[in-house]
Parts: sequence; C-alpha cells; structure tokens
Amino acid sequence: MSEATTKAAPKKSKFFEIANRNFIMLFIAYTIICVAHSMTQATTSAGWKVVGLDMTVIGLISSVMGWAAFIIRPFSAPIVDRGNKKKIYLAAVALFTVAIFMYAQSMTNTAWAVPAKIIHGIAWTFISTVTAVTLSEYVSREDYGTALGFFMVSQMIASAISQPIAFELASRFGYHTMFLIFTGVAAVGLALVCLTAPTKTPERKGGSMFSGIKLNNLFAKEAVMPMLINVAYQGTRSGITVFMAAFALEELGLANIGLFATFASFTGWVARPFLGSLLDKKGAKITLIPAGISFALGLLSLALAQNLAMFCVAGILIGFGQNGISPVLMAISMRTVPEDRKAAGNSTNYLGMDIGSAIASAAGGFMVSTFGYRMGFAAFMVPVVLATVVAAWYLGKLEAKEKKTA
Repeated sequence: MSEATTKAAPKKSKFFEIANRNFIMLFIAYTIICVAHSMTQATTSAGWKVVGLDMTVIGLISSVMGWAAFIIRPFSAPIVDRGNKKKIYLAAVALFTVAIFMYAQSMTNTAWAVPAKIIHGIAWTFISTVTAVTLSEYVSREDYGTALGFFMVSQMIASAISQPIAFELASRFGYHTMFLIFTGVAAVGLALVCLTAPTKTPERKGGSMFSGIKLNNLFAKEAVMPMLINVAYQGTRSGITVFMAAFALEELGLANIGLFATFASFTGWVARPFLGSLLDKKGAKITLIPAGISFALGLLSLALAQNLAMFCVAGILIGFGQNGISPVLMAISMRTVPEDRKAAGNSTNYLGMDIGSAIASAAGGFMVSTFGYRMGFAAFMVPVVLATVVAAWYLGKLEAKEKKTA
C-alpha cells in the first residue's frame, strides 16, 4: 500500500458536514427574509415622514407591530410544536410578503399602514419561532447547536447590507418603488422555502394543534425580572430604529444612514466571541454592566450626531452593547425557571422585547414631536441606565444565591 493511500483523507470542516441541500436552501431563504425585515424596520418611519405623517402618529403606528407580536407570541410556540413546520413557515413568509406589499401601498395611502404593521407583527413572530425548529428537521441532533450557530449569521449579514441598499433605492426611486422591490425580495425567500423538503406533522394524542396552549406553557413568573429589564433595553433599541432615519433625513439631510446598521452588525460579529467567553468565565453581571454603559454612550452619540461618522460611532457602541445584553438576559431567563419550563422562560423573555418595542415606539413618537429628535434620543438613556443599575443588583443577588446553593 502506497504512502498516498495510507494517509487519512483530509478532514472536512464542520460546516461542510452539516451543509446539506435543505440547510443551504433554508439558510439562503432566511437571509433573504431577514434582509427584507431589517429594511422595513429602518425605512418605514422615514417614508411616512416624507408623505406627511406626524412623528407622534408614526410612533403609534409603529407600536402596533409590538402589540400584535405580544398578543400572538405566547401561542406561536405551542402551534409550531404541534403543527407541520414547513406549512407554518410558508404561511408566515407569505403573510410577511403581503405586509411588505402593504407598506408599499401605505406610501401613497397611509390607511394601509396599521394593517401592514399588524400583519408584519404576526408573521414575524411565527417566522422567529419556527425557523430554528424547522432547521432541527434538516440536521442531526448532534450537529444542531453548530448548525444554529452558522445559521444565525444570516441575521448579521441581513442587518449589515439591507439598510444601505434600501435607503439608496429609496433616494433614487422613492419609498413606494423601494418597498415593491423588497416585496419581490421576500417572494424569492418564500419560493426558496417551498424548495426545502417536507416536514412531518407531529403525532397528537387527540385534539388540534391549538389544544396544547396552556397558560403555564406561555409565561414564567420566575423570569419576570429579566423580562422587565429587557423591556427597557429592547424598547430603546426598537425606538431608535423607528426614528433614526427620519432624524437623519430631516435635520442633517442624510438620505442613507444604513452604515449605522453595518457598523453595528460588524461590531456584533467581532465582539460576540469575546462577550460569550466573558459571560462563561466572569458571569452575567460582569458582562452586562460594560454592555449597558456602551449602549448608553451610543445613545449619547446619536443625540450629539452632526454627520454620518457620528452615526457610525453610535453603531459601534450600540452594536457592542446589544450583543452583550441580549445573550445575558436570554441565559438568565432560562436559568431562573425549572428544567421542564425552559420554553416558557424563553417565551417570557421575548414578551419583554415585544412590550418594550410597543411602548418605546409610541412614547418615542411623542417625545421627538414634543422635544425634538436629540432630546428624544437623550431621554432613551434614562431607561437604559436604570435597567443597567437594576440588572447589576438583580444579577449580583442571583449569583450570590447560586453560590449558596452550589
């Protein structure tokens, strides 16, 4: 036997071991869907401002999505668990595509705005719930964690590229045409989901897929404190997303501030391994405090911004802060509940995001209309600083309790 034949075959990277046809198709589809979602979150307020809506009204309309998600989210997980994943995914992406088309119509007739936000909120709640579950159908249980890690890169790619492209299209062709283009983009994502393999409907011992919905499975009282902290953080992040583009366009004449999202995403990409290691080695409290401070400094940068460079600095600071805060609150929500109620803890954490988004959009609209954009961004520092102080106290107390019981 020759030396060449005795040599072991080169080892494939883990990505190529799990990247089967369905994984790749779903990855591309989800990336495209996330591109369309990120674009709508950043551009609708600027578009409605251009057609003459007041910022208070824009804030109230934007809050509708959060309330729709809040109402539907507790029911999404039981429905996904007991239903056919691919069919639910297709229905959710089809609804999402309809919502973007309705955004396009709202640029010529604002009566479409509220229904579009409601449908978007319902659709995105199911998409965010069913995506990871559908992925589990296409990879082995042993490789699922690695697959999910690769898969979630799609969110960062989408956030980094979607907004610069969207604002450029809007400046060239107008918001109505831009939303029609992205309706087509979402439709491509829908077509790619259609090309994935069918998934099985779980066996149910009687009853429909709605019969698994119980209050105990929807909410975990043990995770209320992390949820309330998340209301402040996620609400602030959503609030600045709603009003930032309108602020840049109206006060600074910047039609394309998509680089904010690009810098935030890139910072998250670079910082996430460091922050994950810090969380594992030093604990939640040590990770969250600098992240909260970075988030607050990012808001200050927005309030003082005079040019695109300041928006990029804000993106770096907020990107670091967000990527330090979100994993901590997710982990704490899961740690505070019994082993058999992890799903309820996770659902409760997301409810905090939904409530925060709804409250911040409505309150932010009032603040920027009354006091101006800069004071509005500065005011958002208050809940962030308070949440960081409360979180530091709560996490310190929790870590001390865990040491006693260890």
